[in-house]
Amino acid sequence: MKKAEYKVAVGKSGFSSLEEEVTRLLNEGWKPIGGLAFNAGYPYQAMARVVSMPKSTSGIPTESQSLSEQESTKKQPLGAQDAMRLIDELT
Repeated sequence: MKKAEYKVAVGKSGFSSLEEEVTRLLNEGWKPIGGLAFNAGYPYQAMARVVSMPKSTSGIPTESQSLSEQESTKKQPLGAQDAMRLIDELT
């Protein structure tokens, strides 16, 4: 199962801090959505990504899950291209 996550990056001290925050998020698999927004002199950028949800939502494996299934549900970091491809499925 997959879920979408949404976050707004803010440049607390202008464009350079926004660039740093967006770069950090891009490297974590986030994708910018839309353009920049401004409020009270601060720049903002909406970001989104798609992540896989484990089969057991409680985080506790069921008895029927094998060890290999438990290992496969652990969150694995995505490469930038894979993350962008998943986000493209949303838009």
